[in-house]
Amino acid sequence: MAAVALPYADLVSRYGLTASHWFILDAVPPGARVLDVGCASGYLAAALRERGSAIVGIEPDAAMARDAEQHCERVLAVPLEEAMTALDEERFGAIILGDVLEHLADPWATLVWARERLDRGGLAIVSVPNIAHWSARWALLRGRFDYVDYGIFDRTHLRFFTQRTAHELARGAGFELARERHTPAPLPGERVMRRLVGGTAEQPRFPLGHARWFMSRTLPRLFALQFVITLRPA
Repeated sequence: MAAVALPYADLVSRYGLTASHWFILDAVPPGARVLDVGCASGYLAAALRERGSAIVGIEPDAAMARDAEQHCERVLAVPLEEAMTALDEERFGAIILGDVLEHLADPWATLVWARERLDRGGLAIVSVPNIAHWSARWALLRGRFDYVDYGIFDRTHLRFFTQRTAHELARGAGFELARERHTPAPLPGERVMRRLVGGTAEQPRFPLGHARWFMSRTLPRLFALQFVITLRPA
């Protein structure tokens, strides 16, 4: 994982934690010692510390690593490959790979390494974006694959996952699925509906939230923006 300053910490500082962050936090066993891979400025570590966890972070961006240090017992401000070697003798009750694997050339080897670093009964918590989300399908249907600063078409993504290939990745690394949750996102036709009914994206005049959650749970392959999967060694 190269030392690239991603914009997600800034987004969290402006808008708060997202659904995927809360899913990740909910999956960490209370009081577990946690390895947060790609910990950014430490926004997950801050919440985990309040819940009684000790956190080791990996963050190759030096400025964000310094911010994360106030929430972690220590932060390795080095590329992931170096951190993996440095942590070979350590074990954790939970390892978080939140929106990390899609940035790696070899996510399979990284997930195998994570399994070997878990305590007995430990969990890996992984979130990946859904390249088969309806918005990505619609973009491809129009002949578009425009890279942007964040999201499904983040310009730093090296790998792309569907629900099926995310499951295959986990199984291939020696894990079994303990739980899966799906993050909601805007639905097709919302802009048209707002023009007809009024309101804004932040304050619509019709109940979008329930519809987004329902569709992401009912048809996750099409409507889930991210898959948040909790894994235990098989």
